[in-house]
Amino acid sequence: MKRRIKAAAVKDANGVLHTARMHDDTGVEGERGFLLNDGSFVDRYEGMKVARESGQLMDDEGREDLHSRMTMMDDYPEDIGDTTDEKQDDDISTKTVLFVCNPLFVDMATRLARDFKKVYLHVPVAGSFPTMNHGMVGYGLEGVELVDNMWDKFDEIDLFVFPDLGHAALQVQLEKMGKRVWGARYGEELEIYRDVTKELMEKEGLPIQPWKMMTGMKALREYLQTHENQHIKINKWRGVTESFFAPRYDIVAPKLDEIAAKLGAFQEVLEFIVEDDLPDKVEIGLDCYCIDGKYPKNTLCGIEVKDLGYVGEMMPYKDIPEPITRWTDTMAKYMGRAGYRGFLSNEIRIGKDKEPYMIDATCRAPCPPNELYQELYTNLSEIIWHGANGVLVEPIPAGKFGVEVILKSAWAEKNWQQISFDPKYRRNIKLFNAVNVDDNYYIVPQDDEMIEIGAVVGWGDTLEEAIEMVKEAGDTIEGYGIKFNVGPVEKAKEQVAKIEEFGVSPFSIESEKEQS
Repeated sequence: MKRRIKAAAVKDANGVLHTARMHDDTGVEGERGFLLNDGSFVDRYEGMKVARESGQLMDDEGREDLHSRMTMMDDYPEDIGDTTDEKQDDDISTKTVLFVCNPLFVDMATRLARDFKKVYLHVPVAGSFPTMNHGMVGYGLEGVELVDNMWDKFDEIDLFVFPDLGHAALQVQLEKMGKRVWGARYGEELEIYRDVTKELMEKEGLPIQPWKMMTGMKALREYLQTHENQHIKINKWRGVTESFFAPRYDIVAPKLDEIAAKLGAFQEVLEFIVEDDLPDKVEIGLDCYCIDGKYPKNTLCGIEVKDLGYVGEMMPYKDIPEPITRWTDTMAKYMGRAGYRGFLSNEIRIGKDKEPYMIDATCRAPCPPNELYQELYTNLSEIIWHGANGVLVEPIPAGKFGVEVILKSAWAEKNWQQISFDPKYRRNIKLFNAVNVDDNYYIVPQDDEMIEIGAVVGWGDTLEEAIEMVKEAGDTIEGYGIKFNVGPVEKAKEQVAKIEEFGVSPFSIESEKEQS
């Protein structure tokens, strides 16, 4: 691969690269240089040498000529002077992907299959008694080929994609072996180890609600008997229980009994994180991606709305009120050190004091809204391809607004769930734990107590357009016990009105207050 310049770059005091068309556009002080197409950083002297060797600059041209050309380029264009073979290097239609995930994310592989030459899907299976219900998820999905052993295809793979947690060491090793890797790397620990994240936040001066760490069911029961309105969470072992709310001990006692039975002899070994509730606050989140501590200039920001699902809006990052971006801005240097190159979301609760309490970091494809931005980001594959190489590509949205409604079925918790719909809405309907057998889609039970089986997504230039698209697609869905409910748009506007009361709303959605 011939080296060539991709962007002007400034390395700050923490070693994080900031890129733009011109050095001054990065807005930071530090060592000036250039980011190359192989992901390396070189100083300005070496950068000029590379530019001349690659044909980006002629011998009689200087630094200003290079910046002038970069100013006229798109964010990360094909470079001047490439041969046809060299341009093939970033032609994703010639590239092969290995998509490594748990069953929940297999349908995302079909999204990438629309753009890449080939997508292999690997769903890791462990244990002495593997089952087809786990290891065969993804079977028959469009454009995807299941593989049992990812190493059998190693030499073919141009890009490894990890949308979920649990593969940090593998990601780092693959990168050392010269492969492009999309994933959080060890940045995933911000989600896996909640107590470590809280301690890091405290060190950085970020606001945190009162919390305690305790070991064992006995200690947890005693605490909940004297403390109401608590949120209970655990590290790492999500299969034991998802986070849950305890208004009073007597209400959650059956839930505690269930957890104790699951844990058996481990019930006095497991550690619990217990957080005070944050009443009179509303939840909002940034749903974006992070490349070595950098975030896109145009990002998705959203809220979860009762009876409607997720409502998001694309907006300039710089226009989002500071309390909402405080966590991502503060943690940028950590992400840079971790080599974070993947999806990132956070859940922030905020009230009249405008203090942003980040209650959960999601260092993977979040649900919602990854199902939405699979389609909202029309250039998702390019974002992942270049991002895996350390180059941040801005999203090109299909619309300003996006909506996602989760599909549910109590039947699917323990049974195979057949689902059908009008094929023209396939891109609007995202399936969890899915297979396609003889042209029939099924949701395969995973023994994870999930009744969520997928999502319906829509987008448009207005919120109403996005909701209408969701309704059109969702109304074609058929299947035993499947629930698809879309609430009125006023629900979202009521939620936005609450955020506006606190003076921190980034949304352009017209609130009920503005309407009146």
